[in-house]
Amino acid sequence: MTRCRFLLTSALTAGVVLVPTTSALAARTSANLTAPACTDSWRAPVSGAWSDAADWTNGIPSEGSPVATCITVAGTYTVTLAPWSIGTADPNHQLAAITSLTLGAASGPGKQTLVVLGQSSPNDSDEQVNTTGLSTTEPSLITAHGRLVLSSTDGGEKAKAVPYGGDAVVSGGPFTNYGGVTMMVQDANNKAANYTQFYGALTNEPGASVTDQSGLLDVNSVTNNGKWTVAPGASMDLAFQPPGSGYGAGVFTNSGTVMNSGAISAQAGTWSQLGGAVAGNPVALQDGTKLVDHAGAAKFVVNASNASLVGTVPKGQTITVVGGVYNYQGDNYNSTTLGLGGTTVVNNGTIVVEAQGPKTTGGVAALSDGVIDNNGNLVAEVNHSSWTVNWQIGLTNNQAGKVTVAGGTLNESGGGSDVNAGTVTVAPGAIWLLQEGSAFTNQRRGTIVPEIAGPTSVGQFAVAAPCCNGAGAVNAGGALVPALVGGYIPPANKDFPVFELEGGKFTGTFSSVKGAFSADYTHETATPAFVGVVYKSNKSKSSKI
Repeated sequence: MTRCRFLLTSALTAGVVLVPTTSALAARTSANLTAPACTDSWRAPVSGAWSDAADWTNGIPSEGSPVATCITVAGTYTVTLAPWSIGTADPNHQLAAITSLTLGAASGPGKQTLVVLGQSSPNDSDEQVNTTGLSTTEPSLITAHGRLVLSSTDGGEKAKAVPYGGDAVVSGGPFTNYGGVTMMVQDANNKAANYTQFYGALTNEPGASVTDQSGLLDVNSVTNNGKWTVAPGASMDLAFQPPGSGYGAGVFTNSGTVMNSGAISAQAGTWSQLGGAVAGNPVALQDGTKLVDHAGAAKFVVNASNASLVGTVPKGQTITVVGGVYNYQGDNYNSTTLGLGGTTVVNNGTIVVEAQGPKTTGGVAALSDGVIDNNGNLVAEVNHSSWTVNWQIGLTNNQAGKVTVAGGTLNESGGGSDVNAGTVTVAPGAIWLLQEGSAFTNQRRGTIVPEIAGPTSVGQFAVAAPCCNGAGAVNAGGALVPALVGGYIPPANKDFPVFELEGGKFTGTFSSVKGAFSADYTHETATPAFVGVVYKSNKSKSSKI
């Protein structure tokens, strides 16, 4: 899922820092910021081209000596950075490589806009380049009056057999935004210009906005305390870049608002959900991405290879693990895994583990490597008979917690220990398979609800000993509450095998069996062996309780 993009990097050495540090910027609001000292400034409140030397106080900010560049004159106007050339003998310029940028006045009327206009253009060797970029080396600032627009277009000069157009890129030093940043693609079908990149670290402050308006936006390091929007039809990748690119795994830290009306995906990076909210479509966590969870309503989906989760899943948040196929070194693997990083994850929200899809394109959905302390909802569901849901975790289901096996087989084979003080429901025809040393203990306050929809349509536990790491086990206690669903009414004395003993162990008894049922322990040593419930039977003959 990783995309490798052409990245612009500055060849400048570090110059004098002429803007506040990132920590200083974060400590102040845009209202009381003053423009730092500048070595080259836009002269007047009129629109014009970045390449027009007369509009600057010290010539065109370019690949020359380090320049602290300011567009800070009050008023409403637009500066456009597009590929340019000065005279027929001079190199062509696709990159403005500067020390820093201050965009927007500290006060006064109007909005000051810089547009980075992606176009195709010939380089100094007469080869076509499909990128226009702004590269910085030191912290930069967008004030509340500033607007930065990255626009990828079909325009520019064309070499033979090479497409028109280019992407728009910002790279290098960090940006702090108190105003507005917009990314757009004018023609999503033009593969030379169907994306934008913001590869300088971007901090979006409270009251500020970033909008991915169209096309694909690649980002690498984001701290969002304001409003972040991915519009319908647009997409954003928190992308991993290979060694040597100057950028590593992407990081998105959210304490603000994310409106995902398009598609957001993260590959091999970290999404830290510290607060705020993620609304709209789920954020896709793929290819080893780590979710550091703390607070805020959100929806996440793990749908490619694997991801990991640490922290607390808050109330109002849903994480869905979807089984699927992925390719590694030419071979297909049919599984999707959410690991817990060897930690205990507290779940106050909803975690859904869903195996689905046909044999060639679907896959197992799995949880591994840790413990879930559950106060919310935990759901295992199989939507295609080719697959199972696999758990290799420990589970503590607290009194407020609900665990549901909604269909298919939940295969628990990692030697985990499950303790239930809440409610566990197994839907008709679904199976919770305990094997390879896995054990389920129903505590005094715990409730097991096997649902029954027909003579053979029963929610069951299968307790097995197939191989190598010990038998599965069920330790009875608490309440067993069979539930008739779908209008089914059994005949009197109908026995239902709720716990199938396939070499596994069953110990203890339930303190209560509710409804029109009684427990049946008389078949524990039979062939086949089971512990069941009998509908409207004589408890004294069929039950130990």
